[in-house]
Parts: sequence; C-alpha cells; structure tokens
Amino acid sequence: MRPLSTLRLTLIRACYAVLVVGLSLRYGPVFAQGLHTLPRMDGVVVALLSAMGLLSVIGLFSPIRMLPLLVFEVAWKLIWVCAVALPKWLDGALDEATLSILFNCAVALPFVFIVPWRHVAMTFLTSADPLWSRNESITARPEEVQQ
Repeated sequence: MRPLSTLRLTLIRACYAVLVVGLSLRYGPVFAQGLHTLPRMDGVVVALLSAMGLLSVIGLFSPIRMLPLLVFEVAWKLIWVCAVALPKWLDGALDEATLSILFNCAVALPFVFIVPWRHVAMTFLTSADPLWSRNESITARPEEVQQ
C-alpha cells in the first residue's frame, strides 16, 4: 500500500481541527458548567462529543492512527441523517431544530471525500488481529513454546 500524500495528511488533520474547534466551542462551556445539571441523555451526548473533541486533538498529531474516529464521525452522522432527518423531510415534518442538526451534520460532509477509505479498509477491515488468529506460536504462553 502506498503512503498517503502530504496533502491528504494535511486535509485529514484539518478534519480533526474542525472537530476540535467545533466541539470545543459548542460543548466546552456546557461541560465546564457541569454535566450533572443536564437531563440524562443530554449529559450523555455532551460527554460523548467532548470525548470526540479530546481524541481529535490526538488526531492532529497522529492522523492515521486516529482514522477510526473520523470513520465514527461520518458513520453516526450518516445514520442520523438517514434514520431521522430524511424520513422527517419525506413526511414534510422537517422542523427548525432538526434542520439545525442537519446543518451541523453537513459540516462533516467533506470528511467523506477526505478520509482515505481504501486505507481504512486495508488497515482495519482486512488485516487479521493476531489475538484471534489460530497461529499457535502467537497464542501459546511463553513456557509452552518449545525451543
């Protein structure tokens, strides 16, 4: 597999920067006020998205290793758009609150074109994890390995 270009790595870092800045501006103040004051599921959302923002900082320095974070970002937004916004739009019930969330989801649309999907597939979907392989030399305890 050939290495990713400098431009692609820069664009991937820009995706993480968008997440860091956007999530910090939106959820930083809410997090600072305390999640314990929020309704249960609102607290869950703020905690989850705050974790995404913090992990995105790591992505700025290690963009390839943190690609699953961008994949998660694209996946949850795609699921939400298809399962919530699209049915509401087709029913003619797309309200202002849903439209606002849809706009926020659209910010991640360029991620779809920036994420190196072939690299993601080759790295995370096709390589076997040694812990799950049947190779005895990997799974055997050190004292069981014959010399």
